[in-house]
Amino acid sequence: SPLSALMSNEVWEELYERLVELVENHETTLIFVNTRRLAERLALSLGERIGEEAVSSHHGSMSKEHRFDVEQKLKNGQLRVMVATASMELGIDIGSVNLVVQFASPKSISAFLQRVGRSGHQVGGISKGILFPLTRDDLVECTALLDSVRRGELDQLCIPEKPLDILSQHIVAEAGANEHLEEGLGLEELFFLLSRAWSYRNLSRAEFDQIIDMLGEGYSTRRGRKGALLHVDRINARIRPRKAARLTALTNGGAIPDMFEYQVVLDPEDIIVGSLNEDFALESLPGDIFTLGHHSWRMLRIDGLKIRVADAQGQAPTIPFWFGEGAGRSREL
Repeated sequence: SPLSALMSNEVWEELYERLVELVENHETTLIFVNTRRLAERLALSLGERIGEEAVSSHHGSMSKEHRFDVEQKLKNGQLRVMVATASMELGIDIGSVNLVVQFASPKSISAFLQRVGRSGHQVGGISKGILFPLTRDDLVECTALLDSVRRGELDQLCIPEKPLDILSQHIVAEAGANEHLEEGLGLEELFFLLSRAWSYRNLSRAEFDQIIDMLGEGYSTRRGRKGALLHVDRINARIRPRKAARLTALTNGGAIPDMFEYQVVLDPEDIIVGSLNEDFALESLPGDIFTLGHHSWRMLRIDGLKIRVADAQGQAPTIPFWFGEGAGRSREL
């Protein structure tokens, strides 16, 4: 069936048939998708066709324990297929994978090579991957992607130049880690230490002093100044952490925004199953059945920021949705 601007049911059916054929011709298949919702949808549909026990999903909204369990099953040869998001792209040794399938363009050349490189991952092995475009626009992008791979091209790595938000986090963390020093941290030594990092090689002393002033003064509100994290001793050029500095550094590290999600907890054992988007949680009603980690759960109630669930024993579920920022293509692609 022809590809169009949107995926038609006919194309989905043909894709499922082709996937089942590929799975049956390989011992272990790893399928990469770009969204958690599609991971759950594909795992559910493939489970109906080749058996529930042979398929599982893997993504960031599943609990750490559940993901570990799925990874072990894949290593031990108990799973034929794993449907994963970028959560399986890096850092985990998953044993022998014969084939990688990428559904839709992963939006960068290096991500595609990294994912396909999960198959045939042994000395002398050859990586084998198949790319499935899902729409007409996607087909054009996938063609460009394969053309780049053939020519040995990669996306350029862009290292941010002296990001000041990260710098301020490091200063607070450094002050918090040295709170036992009565005299505090010397600003000269701290500036020397930070400007040795490549990203901050061009950091000027004036910029550094502005950050120190901001962290020492906080910000103005109607009720006065708030948010100061450092005591700044300008006479002796030293800093000490304020009361909240260490905890702030520990609980707010990094520049990835927190997504507001509800924890899914199995009742009454209190085992964490994963997490769901706030909007999906609030639109669901007690008794609704949804899939998470390729397993059906029945919603019992919302208890604060937790969704209490019971095992739905394979009843037909709905597929949850998660909101996130759409991935942008790399400049080279």
